[in-house]
Amino acid sequence: MPAPTTPFQPYAAVHKQTNGPGDARPSSLQIVEDCNLIGKLSSKTILITGCSAGIGVDTTRALYETGAKLLLTARDVPKLTKIIDDIVANAVHNKSGPKPEAIEIHLDSLESVRKGAETIKAKSGGKLNIMIANAGVMATPLGKTPDGFESQIGTNHFAHFLLFQLLKPSLLNSAKESGTLSRVITVSSSGHRMSSVRFDDMFWDKDPASYNKWSGYGQSKTANVWMANSIHRRYAHKGLIGLSLHPGAIMTTDLKRHLTPEDYALFGDMAAFEQMSKSASQGAATTVWAALAPHFEDVGNGGRYLEDVGESGPVGGGGGVGDAGYAGWAYEEEGEERLWGVSCSAVGVEDERA
Repeated sequence: MPAPTTPFQPYAAVHKQTNGPGDARPSSLQIVEDCNLIGKLSSKTILITGCSAGIGVDTTRALYETGAKLLLTARDVPKLTKIIDDIVANAVHNKSGPKPEAIEIHLDSLESVRKGAETIKAKSGGKLNIMIANAGVMATPLGKTPDGFESQIGTNHFAHFLLFQLLKPSLLNSAKESGTLSRVITVSSSGHRMSSVRFDDMFWDKDPASYNKWSGYGQSKTANVWMANSIHRRYAHKGLIGLSLHPGAIMTTDLKRHLTPEDYALFGDMAAFEQMSKSASQGAATTVWAALAPHFEDVGNGGRYLEDVGESGPVGGGGGVGDAGYAGWAYEEEGEERLWGVSCSAVGVEDERA
């Protein structure tokens, strides 16, 4: 659901004047500390996708400090294993928590997602309190996954949608058994404002020559928002809430590997853009807040779009790169329901109401 007239923004003051990565905006570890959850989540199980690079690493690094059981996915398990070893060796507070477990999933393959989900269920014992759909690609050339999806929406949305469907019983059962809300968090982007979902030609099958990589990215990020909204609408009454978020502009991750000089020109004044950009840890802070904040223990606060470690409202200003807020279509229930049905058919699951 859209944020209230006055969104809850506990860190608004430090986001008013930015000075680039590492400024006064909170790190992901600070969020854990501020929530007073160092070593206190030993009874929880958290799944995070895309943990071998980018903000997935910093999300993991912070959540490791809670003592929760962490299940991490990546394409490159040897790389992820080295990252896990580094996180454990350099923990700030948690020196004795369970070591995170690495699980191989290639999100451009539904077969790989299905295999990964079985591994997750085996390693978790059917318990899952928080699912963070973090992995993603951005601005890729036109390509298709083995299942026939355009690469960006295939990786960013359909794979996570299937993973959620396969793990939904664990999320619902964990909410029932623990008496606390389970959470699904989708890492979207302000880039969702570039395009709604193109139902008439979602994969550019009809007109591949018209492919625009930013429209492809935009529709995949809108799909992330709509998935979280739909989860909340369908399952909140059973103890499972959905949240989506924009982590911020982070220029130090592999996500930007497909960008060209022409793409950077879209950002406008690069000096101003760099001043508003965040470190990877600051970018992960909103994800960690979504996962841990007591604010979301109230089911009525679910279904929100978050950024800058707070709830966001409709986009203001001119809707430019530096403007905060969600697009007008971010809470378009008809589109959300249509995408849910399309997604169920695409990944081969039944469209069931809770």
